[in-house]
Amino acid sequence: MLDVLAYLFEAFHNADGVPEMSVLARQLSSVGFEQEEIQEALAWLSELSQLDTGAYNDIPDTPRWLHPTESAKLDAEALTYWLYLEQARVLTPAEREMALDRVLADDHDEIGAERLKLIVLMVVWRKRDELSNLLIEEILFGRNGATLH
Repeated sequence: MLDVLAYLFEAFHNADGVPEMSVLARQLSSVGFEQEEIQEALAWLSELSQLDTGAYNDIPDTPRWLHPTESAKLDAEALTYWLYLEQARVLTPAEREMALDRVLADDHDEIGAERLKLIVLMVVWRKRDELSNLLIEEILFGRNGATLH
């Protein structure tokens, strides 16, 4: 599914520019993506459009430690990735809380780094400023060793 999202990121430079789902499905199919990947990506986009960001607007910008329930949901690699995001201050407080809420709501018993990256990607996809674009590129294109500035 990350390949489909990478294609969408390159093809549609802003999150609002994505066409209607049925048109998008045909376009992705004509480009050569598998039906299963297309369906996962479309479900992801649908979930993205339903995110309610309003509830997170007034979160203070203070240090935040993971609750044991939150950290227990992340495997070791995901926890390392989360700490990287926190130390680099990549996410705003609202994005951080939104991502953690999505982690807790996830059906998986334990979330790995790749799943966490999808969750973070979903949270920052709409913002599309310089920093979030760098994070999106890192997640989608795997810029190993890249440092976010």
